[in-house]
Amino acid sequence: MVIDPTVPREPSMNHKKIVLSVATALALAGCGSTMAGQSAGPPAASSSAPTTDPPATSSSTPPAAAGDDAGTTPTGTTLKVGQPATVLYETKDGAKETTRLEVTATSVEKGAISDLKNFDLDAQTKLSEPFYVHMTFRNTGPNPMEPGGIFGLVEAHNTDGDELNRLSLIGEFDKCDGEVVETLAVGQSYTDCGVYLAPSGQALGDVTFGFYLGSDRTEIIWKP
Repeated sequence: MVIDPTVPREPSMNHKKIVLSVATALALAGCGSTMAGQSAGPPAASSSAPTTDPPATSSSTPPAAAGDDAGTTPTGTTLKVGQPATVLYETKDGAKETTRLEVTATSVEKGAISDLKNFDLDAQTKLSEPFYVHMTFRNTGPNPMEPGGIFGLVEAHNTDGDELNRLSLIGEFDKCDGEVVETLAVGQSYTDCGVYLAPSGQALGDVTFGFYLGSDRTEIIWKP
C-alpha cells in the first residue's frame, strides 16, 4: 500500500474506496498526489489541467560532471526505463545540506480501467486508461535525508508531450503499491508507484523527475 507521507494513516473499513483525480504538477510536499490508505468517506472527485513546462528532450549517456557535482547525471539527460540517474538533493525541505539520490523509473505498465472497479470513479476517469509508474529512490550519501514528497515531483507525459493527470487513490491497490519512509539513511532505498491517466488510445511517452535545488533546476527523463 502506498501512502501519502503528509497524511496520517488510519485503519481501513469495508466501505467502497474513493478516488480523487488530480494534476500531476505538484509542489515539493506532493500533498494529495500519492495513494493513501485511510477510512473511506463520501465519494469525491476533482481534476485540474497540468500547467508545467514540457520536459527537456536531450538524449545522452550520463557522464560524470566536475566539482561538487561529480558523479551526478546532467539535467536534460534522457534514459531508458530501468536505468538509474544520480542527482544532488536536499537532505530535507529547505535545507542547504545535500546528498546524492539515485532515482530510477524501474517500470511503466499499462493497466485497464477495470483494474479500478473497486473505486468510485467519475465519468471522465472511466474514459481513461491508467499507466502505473514504479520509481525507486536510493540515498547514495554522504548524508541521511528525509524523502517525504519526492514522488510528487514525478510527471508522466503522452507521446505528444502533454502531461497526464495523476490519480490519487484512497485505499489499497495492489497493482500500484509501494512504501514511504520518514528517513532514508545512506545506502537505503524505497519504492513508490503512481497511477497516471491517459485519454483512451494514447500512450505514455515519458516519465520526468524534475526539481529545483536553489535556483538550479534538474530534470531527468525516462522513455519506455
